[in-house]
Amino acid sequence: MTIDPVDLKIDARSGERIFLASGKPEFSWRLNARQSAYRILVEDDQGAALWDSGVVQGTSCRWIPWGGAELASRMAGTARVQVFDQSGNSSGFSAPVHFETGLLENRDWGNARWIWYDRNNYSTTAPSPYFRKTFYVRPGLRKARLYITARGCFNAYIDGVKISPDYLAPGWTDFQKQIPYMTYDVTEALSEGTHTLGAILADGWCCGNLTIFRYRNTYHPHPELLARLEMTFDQGERECIVTDSSWKSSTGSILSADLYDGENIDARLEMPGWCKNDFDDTGWITAADGGPVRESPRLVQKTAPPVRCQEILKPVQLLHPKKDTCIWDFGQNFVGTYRVHLRGNPGRLYTFQTGEMLDKDGTLYTLNYRSARSQDSYICSGPLEEWFEYSPSLTFHGFRYLQIDGFQFDQIPPESLEVVGLVLHSDMPVAGEFRCGNPLVSRLWLNALWGQRGNFLVIPTDCPQRDERMGWTGDAQIFAPTAMYNADCCTFYRKYLRDIRDAMREDGAAPSIAPAILRMADGAAAWGDAIILIPHALYQHYGWQSILAENYDAMKRSIAWQKAHSDDYIRNGKQFGDWLAPVETPPPLVATAYFVHCARCLSEIAGVLGHEDDQKEFSRLFEDARRAFQNAFLDRDGIVSPSTQTALALGLVFDIIEPDKFSANAAALERRVRENGARLNTGFIGTALLLPALVKCGLEKTACDLVLQEEYPSWLFSVKQGATTIWERWDSYSHAKGFADASMNSFNHYAYGTVASFLTSHIGGIQYSHEEITMQIIPDERFSPVQAAYDSPHGKITSQWEKTQDGRLCWSVMVPGGIPATAILPDGTRRKLSPGTNILL
Repeated sequence: MTIDPVDLKIDARSGERIFLASGKPEFSWRLNARQSAYRILVEDDQGAALWDSGVVQGTSCRWIPWGGAELASRMAGTARVQVFDQSGNSSGFSAPVHFETGLLENRDWGNARWIWYDRNNYSTTAPSPYFRKTFYVRPGLRKARLYITARGCFNAYIDGVKISPDYLAPGWTDFQKQIPYMTYDVTEALSEGTHTLGAILADGWCCGNLTIFRYRNTYHPHPELLARLEMTFDQGERECIVTDSSWKSSTGSILSADLYDGENIDARLEMPGWCKNDFDDTGWITAADGGPVRESPRLVQKTAPPVRCQEILKPVQLLHPKKDTCIWDFGQNFVGTYRVHLRGNPGRLYTFQTGEMLDKDGTLYTLNYRSARSQDSYICSGPLEEWFEYSPSLTFHGFRYLQIDGFQFDQIPPESLEVVGLVLHSDMPVAGEFRCGNPLVSRLWLNALWGQRGNFLVIPTDCPQRDERMGWTGDAQIFAPTAMYNADCCTFYRKYLRDIRDAMREDGAAPSIAPAILRMADGAAAWGDAIILIPHALYQHYGWQSILAENYDAMKRSIAWQKAHSDDYIRNGKQFGDWLAPVETPPPLVATAYFVHCARCLSEIAGVLGHEDDQKEFSRLFEDARRAFQNAFLDRDGIVSPSTQTALALGLVFDIIEPDKFSANAAALERRVRENGARLNTGFIGTALLLPALVKCGLEKTACDLVLQEEYPSWLFSVKQGATTIWERWDSYSHAKGFADASMNSFNHYAYGTVASFLTSHIGGIQYSHEEITMQIIPDERFSPVQAAYDSPHGKITSQWEKTQDGRLCWSVMVPGGIPATAILPDGTRRKLSPGTNILL
């Protein structure tokens, strides 16, 4: 077999041109066979070598560090990799990957200044500011880069054409500490002659309504724009257009745009051609000066995946629950916006109300949105005969149903409209697949996937629809191992970890919410522990050592705070415990178990990074905290007490139980599950650990019984009630009782979706780590037939099995090259796998 390197990535990113935030990138690639050595060649855009690694002996094809001189701002290059097989035969060089560093220092923005529109009242939602600048491009343009960001969010245009498909850029961070900027290659949009650069701003997360308390202008008093257009010509000379007092500003047809409340348009105020050269802007005013780029906040090249439209959904039905009411059902609870073609007389008002569920009379149910209106509106400019397209772009909603009001039913039959849903989330293509012979279980896996898609929008939110949508760190860390089987999450989580670091208190307490729009129980176990456990999960899955180093100081500060705020290693104080569990587990038990677990994880991390003294210190801390847990929370028989499902799972999964007491605790866990009728009694924390605990104890059938349970509380209960995502509560809705308390009742809340990783790794049998692939199934015929797949960092892995009518088990797998792979058959036999398809049974 000829060895070939493919899918070369730089800093975990791929694409036609990668814009880097660092002068020391890392390289990764895929292989169809095991390599013995590699060579990385990087050249500048003139073909001169920037770095040649030479032939390096080694099997690793992930996270190879840059070995040349540190790259400066604006440096462009091309990277290729060559590999050698086990016999020393070399491949050709891979396809080239083009990259370019961004503006790495704030001073690189030169004389660009923040600008804003000063005629609005920004104490409440206000019309969106528009900005424009006309300029001339002389002959000989070779390349053009637009660096652009906002305090708020923006849509940018050249000559009236939107520059990119991104939504809600630059996203959400603590804007007082760091602001991401976007880099766009706009060379093809410019030619010799006059052009117009324009932008529309909205409040976004920086200035818009946030939290149930409706905080406004949290990070800045008003939206602002910052841009630098750099044009490089044939002889290397550079000309720049920057935001400054030469720009003009105004307002237009966007009366307001808010993430919670929606977007409101008055088309009668539209300014046709506002971003074109021949537009008369004499009525516009000079853009107000917001000041220069200072040392803080730091401007950073955005490397996390942008928010983009990932899928277009067509309605499955049009509902008329009562006269003159029209509701489009997309058949799937999702996050994003929509596109509709309408027409109407001048002044006709259309309203667009979203909802996740229908009430018992068939009308929209929106009580669970709390104060978030989640409603858009459009006032027509006419005439009636002309169709127009409307698609909100400066807000987003979590919904399944769309109600449109304002029809002239005698003029426009609703059935004639073109209405589609636009699915938005951070641009991480789906990597996992799972389906089986039980359609409820297949739907459950999809529900978890749709929960991740909807809530992985800029940050991992808890929910995407009500007046919350915050980055709860506990939800993020318990779901992280599952998320990695569903998508490539590297750059997404890297950005979020930076948000957590920015939100840490000076004393080392890690936040429960990041960005820290609210301060609630900082340092709480399982929530604040995300700063340790997410990097640990990223390393275990991806082998990403530099993510450990990047967060190591923050981890040490966090564990020191935990130790300082414990009572002889018992963690009391404000805790969330096993959130929303039907049966409570004492919060100090949960918190102390996590303290033990974090100490062990940090000891492992210190070892990986070569910090031997720290490794020893954290190993001692693990033993001391473990002993304290045993003394406080084990009964005289050595069983965790109180022996709830969650408490026992914590003790077993986190290796707190002594080996000679493991069997007794395993038996206690099985009793608790069986006594409860093979139903769940766990909340956010225990649910993520219960199935792994049962598998670790050899209780695979009990684990499968839990997954297949259809009665409340269980995973399939919501599926039986019609769920298309994971719900916040086990009983958020039932056909018999209706809706749970609307004050906290999200129908898109991914935390309980951790079951998806069990389906992939144990029912599908795909168990991936950066060191090896293990294929091992639980051949429970109630799931048969099963098909699972994971597009891993090393390549695609598949597994298919079924129990035939005569009781035989048939199983085949496919694994990539470049990483060891082993199958463990149901009888315990281990079989080494070759790259490609392997028929096992």
